Amino acid sequence: MTIPGKDPRLLPYGSTNLGMPLDLIQSLVVPNELFFVRSNGPTPEIDPANWHLQIDGNVERPVSLSLDDLKALPKQTITSFLECAGNSRSRLDPPAEGTEWKNDAAGTAVWGGTMLRNVLANAGVRDTTIDLVSQGADMPGMQRGLPLQVALDPNTMLVWEMNGAPLPVPHGGPVRLLVPRWAGIASTKWLIGLIASEQPFAGFWNFENYTLITEAGEHVLPVREMPVKSIISRPTTGETLDAGTHPVTGYAWSGHGAIAKVEVSVDGGGSWDQAEIVEEAGPLGWVRFAYQWSATPGMAKLRSRATDARGLVQPEKALWNAKGYLNNSIYEVSLTVR
Repeated sequence: MTIPGKDPRLLPYGSTNLGMPLDLIQSLVVPNELFFVRSNGPTPEIDPANWHLQIDGNVERPVSLSLDDLKALPKQTITSFLECAGNSRSRLDPPAEGTEWKNDAAGTAVWGGTMLRNVLANAGVRDTTIDLVSQGADMPGMQRGLPLQVALDPNTMLVWEMNGAPLPVPHGGPVRLLVPRWAGIASTKWLIGLIASEQPFAGFWNFENYTLITEAGEHVLPVREMPVKSIISRPTTGETLDAGTHPVTGYAWSGHGAIAKVEVSVDGGGSWDQAEIVEEAGPLGWVRFAYQWSATPGMAKLRSRATDARGLVQPEKALWNAKGYLNNSIYEVSLTVR
């Protein structure tokens, strides 16, 4: 599978998705050509010159905005992580339904655009609105409801830039919704419509899919903020290293607050030492961490464990659910030291 502008080292999942192994990057911000791709449907062809965003429903005045109209609004940039709800699904036991993502469906970028609240103010969205329903151009039924209070958050944006460049088509260009901290499904790509609803949105992507489903088939919780998580990116499972000092590096993030600390274990979780956070970009992005490991000959099992500012700690094992969402279980790297 080939997606224009993407690095051939990315891992294909089906015909529209690409995973980004974390060992491919050594920076806080992921270059566009390496950023993972997750699409639920076909990639639409949209001429930016003809693109319009329609806003209607429970509003005082329905409006239609062109890309130039959007760019005339106050601009801001934020650095934020984006993670697919099914990231790390392949590590669940027993297996869960869905694309078998490894740890390769997350990344941090610098996003440029305008606050969604600026656009909603133009339309006069009424206070009685409960959900704002976004419509993507990829499928007629590609709709997702977002609570109004989240839509009005100053960090919720309509973005047309990614890392200083026009938003690439595989990532939703010319314009996408960006809901920091929430699972990627909330950040509708190829955005063409917003409908203010006085009722909770009960569409497929809110109530049938992207919910946590128990073994008994009960829908118990919608997918919203991503949980606290860390992943060791180097060294990688299966490597053979010489005895001596080696850096253990990786990334940590949380949808509930900034990362407060990251710990590393080199004995499979028997003991933990605090790692150094070597690079960070605010509470919406991930952090890079590093730990100097004195490796001795034999088999080694490396783990990392993150804690966020709210005191939430990455668990040994995440709660199983039928679709494998929100898996933030501690990840173990097994390797040999000679």
